[in-house]
Amino acid sequence: MKFRASYIWAALVAFGVIGWMASGKFNNPMADGVSEQGLSDTPVAAVQDGAGKTAASPADNNPRISAVTVTNSAVRRSVRASGVTRPKAIVTVSAEMAGTARKVPVTEGSAVTGGDVLVALNTTTLPVRIEAAKAEIVAAKTAYDTAVDQARGTYEEERAAAEATLEVARQRLEISQKLASQNFSAPVEQAQLKADYENARMALARIDLAKNHRSDVEISQGQARLATAKSNLAVLRDQLKKSTITAPTSGWLETVSVDVGEQVGAGTPVATILNMDELKIIVGVPQTDIAQISVGDPVSVDVAGASKRKGTVSRIASITSSTTRTFDVEVTVPNADRTLRAGMSVEATIDVGFQPAFGMSPAHLSVAGDGSLTAKISEDGIVRVVTVDLVRSGVEQVFVSGLADGDTLLTFGQAFVEAGDTVRLDMESAS
Repeated sequence: MKFRASYIWAALVAFGVIGWMASGKFNNPMADGVSEQGLSDTPVAAVQDGAGKTAASPADNNPRISAVTVTNSAVRRSVRASGVTRPKAIVTVSAEMAGTARKVPVTEGSAVTGGDVLVALNTTTLPVRIEAAKAEIVAAKTAYDTAVDQARGTYEEERAAAEATLEVARQRLEISQKLASQNFSAPVEQAQLKADYENARMALARIDLAKNHRSDVEISQGQARLATAKSNLAVLRDQLKKSTITAPTSGWLETVSVDVGEQVGAGTPVATILNMDELKIIVGVPQTDIAQISVGDPVSVDVAGASKRKGTVSRIASITSSTTRTFDVEVTVPNADRTLRAGMSVEATIDVGFQPAFGMSPAHLSVAGDGSLTAKISEDGIVRVVTVDLVRSGVEQVFVSGLADGDTLLTFGQAFVEAGDTVRLDMESAS
């Protein structure tokens, strides 16, 4: 009985469905008494085809896309890059003279101040040689002064005597010539007096000539001896000074490569000092961003494992790195407390000023075939693709430049349309 009852119920349901479909109410809205005029009053536009039947308008088939009106604002633009901290300077201290290390009063890893003794070399006989050089200077100066005094005194005395002899000879010759005019002087006597006069004149000339040579030679020799003695003393004093190797600058003593008793050659490195009062950071900036950066731009530096620091751009390379194909930008960061060390990884954010930009969701951007960022706007209902530049990025919002104030930016649904497509817009307020 149960088997027969189920079949009966199934047959009744089937007959009911067939009867309902045959009534025409399933697909004919006019069967409910709705007039054609009533249908035309609905929001969906309708047109009549050639047979008098209604059809949907082509505009109703265009996709409906959300959009927002672009209003740019001044946004601070920054360039982010990573790098590693380095000392401002690495100073290698070398011995300027050979010797044996007598004392090494410093240890690696300690702070040093300019002038601190790093290594003291054995001076051996330098002090004695310096005293001998001082004595030689005294002797040379005495010899020089004596030569000057003697040259001046001897010449003046000899010349005065020669001038007196010449004057006597001249007067005798004049008297002889007067007597000869009166026939009181013999010709032989007059010739002798003339010869005496000429000899006196030649003697005076020889004294002047000898003075010009002898005194100059003696004085020059004295000057040379004195200069040599002074030079020897200066060399010895310089060697004594160089025997004590001092720190040329303040900083962190990274290495000391000499032990007491070790022989040190001239030019041998003995220590390395790092200038850690300032650090420099070399970051690589791509060519698309390098033109925005200038020397003096402020930089925010986030040091891994340390606090954030402020720095400035101090140098911009003019040629790209051969390995990374980026431009090296040097950032200087103060480190007076010396808490930062060399070799620490950092993230640098270079502030390059303000720029008009519009904030939007990164989901509404596209990447072109050449790698550039693009956005889609509507012009009179027609889709157009424009190239934009990333000004500042974030997880939920990015700021881009390249959109003009008043542009209609397509948002939700923009991925389903292409340039040239016709769209209907659902305008929303900018967030």
